[in-house]
Amino acid sequence: MTTIPRRFRRTRLVTRTALALSLALGVTLPPGLSPRAAYASGAADEADLQFQIAAEHYGKGEFREALEHFLASNRLVPNKNVVFNIARTYEKLNRFADAHRYYTDALEEEQNAQTLQSIKAAIQRIAPNVAVLKVETNPPGATIYIDRKDLGSRGKAPHALALAPGKYKVIVEIDGYELASSAVVEARLGAETPVVLSLTRVVGTVQVAVEGAPDAAVHLDDEKAPVACTAPCNLEVPPGRHLLYFTRDGYQAAPRQVNVVARDTVRATAQLSPLTGAVVVSADERDAVVEIDGRPMGFTPAVIQNVPVGSRKVRVLLRGYAPIERQIDVKTGEQTDLSDLKMVPVRQVSAVSRYAEAIEDAPSSVSIIDGQELRAFGYPTIAEALRGTRGFTISNDGAYYAAGIRGLGEPNDYGNRLLVLSDGASLNDNLLNSSYIGSDGRDDLHDVSRIEVVRGPGSLLYGTGAFSGLVNLVPLEKDEPSSVSGGVGTYANAVARGRLAFHYNFTPTVGIQASATAARSDGVDAPIALTNPMGGPAVQIANNTEYFRAGGTMGRFWAGPLTVQWFFHTREQHLPAGQNGSVFNDLRSEYVDTRWLGEVRFEPKVSDQVEIFTRVHADRYTFHGEYSYSNPPATPNVEDYYGTWGGVEARIAYSPIKAIRLTVGGEGQYHPQVEMYGRYGTAPPTGFAANAQYLNQSDPYGFGAGYFLFESTPSTWFHVSAGARIDDYTSFGAILVPRAALIFKPWPGGVIKVMGGRAFRAPSIYEEYYSDGGLTTLPGNDPKRGTSLKPESVYTGEVELSQRFKEDWVALVAGHGSYVENLINTAPVPNNANGVVAYTNSLYPALAIGGDLELRREWRQGWMLSAYYSYEHAEYYSSNLLNPELVNAPQHLAAFKGVVPVLPDLVSLALRVTLEAPRRISAASDATTPTALVGDLVASGNLKKYGVGYRLGVYNVVDTKYSYPVTSNYLSAVYPQNGRTFLGDITVAYP
Repeated sequence: MTTIPRRFRRTRLVTRTALALSLALGVTLPPGLSPRAAYASGAADEADLQFQIAAEHYGKGEFREALEHFLASNRLVPNKNVVFNIARTYEKLNRFADAHRYYTDALEEEQNAQTLQSIKAAIQRIAPNVAVLKVETNPPGATIYIDRKDLGSRGKAPHALALAPGKYKVIVEIDGYELASSAVVEARLGAETPVVLSLTRVVGTVQVAVEGAPDAAVHLDDEKAPVACTAPCNLEVPPGRHLLYFTRDGYQAAPRQVNVVARDTVRATAQLSPLTGAVVVSADERDAVVEIDGRPMGFTPAVIQNVPVGSRKVRVLLRGYAPIERQIDVKTGEQTDLSDLKMVPVRQVSAVSRYAEAIEDAPSSVSIIDGQELRAFGYPTIAEALRGTRGFTISNDGAYYAAGIRGLGEPNDYGNRLLVLSDGASLNDNLLNSSYIGSDGRDDLHDVSRIEVVRGPGSLLYGTGAFSGLVNLVPLEKDEPSSVSGGVGTYANAVARGRLAFHYNFTPTVGIQASATAARSDGVDAPIALTNPMGGPAVQIANNTEYFRAGGTMGRFWAGPLTVQWFFHTREQHLPAGQNGSVFNDLRSEYVDTRWLGEVRFEPKVSDQVEIFTRVHADRYTFHGEYSYSNPPATPNVEDYYGTWGGVEARIAYSPIKAIRLTVGGEGQYHPQVEMYGRYGTAPPTGFAANAQYLNQSDPYGFGAGYFLFESTPSTWFHVSAGARIDDYTSFGAILVPRAALIFKPWPGGVIKVMGGRAFRAPSIYEEYYSDGGLTTLPGNDPKRGTSLKPESVYTGEVELSQRFKEDWVALVAGHGSYVENLINTAPVPNNANGVVAYTNSLYPALAIGGDLELRREWRQGWMLSAYYSYEHAEYYSSNLLNPELVNAPQHLAAFKGVVPVLPDLVSLALRVTLEAPRRISAASDATTPTALVGDLVASGNLKKYGVGYRLGVYNVVDTKYSYPVTSNYLSAVYPQNGRTFLGDITVAYP
């Protein structure tokens, strides 16, 4: 048998005695005196003793003494059951407020259902005898004081305080918050008065900034804590030391420690650095711009480092090619591969239908001289760019270059059957209808991104002048990067030229580009075969031929659908080669041509179905000519021409469904100044006075026009385009010009175009009133010499088959025919011994038929190849003529062009070989020019690191001798063309 120590036996006895008393008196035992409590020591023993004494006093009705010992027991070992006993004792003493308070404390701790019911019943029983303040705080848990803190706390909120009836002030406090107190509240007997207090947090402010990224999430004291704010922000936090953590996708930042002082502000800046990887981009074309998330990052091929991690949008862009877009996921420290991207050429033209469309869908025969070709060959003029283009014949009489198309281009027509456009605006003048394609047109082609060449009638959308074709100079793209550039160059052994230009983007949709250019040449000595050497050598040297001074400016401003463009160019050209019968080798004979253009366009896209095009333009052309017909001291004859005109145009394009496009438009022009003046020098012809006026003509005119164009693509293999235009001139009446095309795509890569239409050219005032120094305008005669010129009219039909193969190769075969009425040409004035000519409509219609063969390999990886042969036969449709063949119309045209990259970017070699076939020199003779092959070789490249581009070449490498026919009033029948000449061009751009 186990012996129990006496101390434990005594404790057991006390416990049993206390249990008996509690059962007899209704006193609740503390846990220490539970029958299950076998052991006690220290404070617990004393608490048990105090409880026993309290219970004994309670049993005797000595409630004050019992209360004293219950309180002592609870102080030694706090116990919810003792608290309940204290409450019962207070109730026995009729101290109901204190009893209520202790019952409430006991209620908060109790979990036993039976006991909870007893406590609630007690509270309800004494409620009529107490006044209660029910205190709640925000945040909860605040310590409660009544009237003064030094009186001690009354518990923690939320809490119901039982008080004697009266007026009280409640004070609450909690760590980290300002002390809060209520107004004086009145506690009423038997009532519960709510007191709700909000405490103001004691904080300091952290002003958080961020560098390296726009924003970052801020976490307080724990990186995984909820986001406290998004920097930059002001964060209110408790005083003390805190750690700020920063997070942002694709970035990293070190935590920042801050010491926050109450009611003060501290600053912390997050230094964010991107998490990066690398992206490798390569394409089948070099120098394509690589954009990542809209920012240019390099050129293909490229290894782009430090690309922020995460999802990135990559775009690869190259002029003339469709953009490539890819979405990639860049990972930290890894390399993302985008290799072997294939660039797809866009192959578009805008000049045919006056909106961008695929060349295969354009209802005309089209060629594109793109920017890569312009730079590779270093073409100094439009004429040089057109030489070697299918169907084109270039002429040069030492004063002006001109271009004929498919046999239509006689000497002295100044290229007036070709319409030259600058971004769709005509550059031809209103006095001669001339197209200026030499040094009279512009000083270089660096402002041109590509040249669109359209063969066939173009009057449907452009009216007069687009007779046999048109050339549209497309300016540099609006989304070119901002830059400043300059350059110098030379060509033809004598020309020096320079330019300054800039391009600036204010916003992605607002920008400006402009240039200023100048060129000069002291000319070269040229052998001229005179038709009448007057006893001297048949071939004589003309010194300083093609001597000129030129300059100009051009540019445009755009803002969304609004575009403003301007153009100005002037050239002074000396004529020592006997042009217009002037004295041979006399530099006093000269031409000065000046051309102005201003245009405002507004082209909003109203919706996917409706587009609107409107434009207003103002133009001016002036000409000053001096003709030396006698040696000094006699002064030359002087002529001055002035042309001023303006116009408006509007059209609307409507697509009711995707397969149909309808265009309706109209334009009107008024030419208030169309004037020509001429006076003799001091050695006039016999019968005329010195300085007398022989030409004084003003012929203002205007016209209105309306046009309609229907286009439809009902299936992928068929496209139709048809339309008509009517022009009504005040000078000669109305004329209707239709155009239609059927385009078939019967097999992969194959395109068949069947095209036809009509075009016209209004006679110019120069042709109407040409006087040749007054020799044909004798006193009293009609200034028109009894003639009235009719507009030229041409009907053209063409069938073209092209086949694309191996993606980049195209083979083409075409047949075409043109029927021309009222062709305006020069003819000798009857009974005039001086060989004077005048303009007149041909008595016979002309017929031009021909065919083309072409093979070309489009630009890919810096390579390009093009070869063509054309047969052209142009003659008057008459049996009355012994030789009906048109003048200056070669039957054979051929050319080869090729570019080979020797060192990518650094060096490319370009070769052009053109056939100069025989041309009939004049209608009075069967004589022709000789056959010649002319070869040009140019090396070009770029030093991208320095923003430098260069072109160095030799034109007419083997120094071939060839010439072109000129009009019969020149001192020679032909004009010799340049032999071997050198080309140089250097441009520098920044950045």
